[in-house]
Amino acid sequence: MLDERGRINIGQETKKKYGDRFFVIRLSGEILLIPKPKDPVAELRKWGQKLGLEQLTASEVKRLGEEEAHREAEARANRKHAETR
Repeated sequence: MLDERGRINIGQETKKKYGDRFFVIRLSGEILLIPKPKDPVAELRKWGQKLGLEQLTASEVKRLGEEEAHREAEARANRKHAETR
C-alpha cells in the first residue's frame, strides 16, 4: 500500500522477515522489491560460489552477465512482438 506521501508500506511482518531496505525493479506493468542484503559483497560471493563462478575471472563473469542480459532482452522483445500480432 502507498501512504499519502507515496511511500510503500510493507507491514511489520515483512520488515521482520526481509528488513526495511529494498531494491525496486520496474517490470512491464509491475514492480519487484528485492531485499537489500546487509553485506552485498558477501551475498554476491555466496551466489558466485553456488553458481560455480569462483573459478572464473571478473572478465569472464562480466561476459556471462552480458550474454544473459542479451538473451533476456531478445526474449522480452520476442514476447512483446508476439503480443502485438
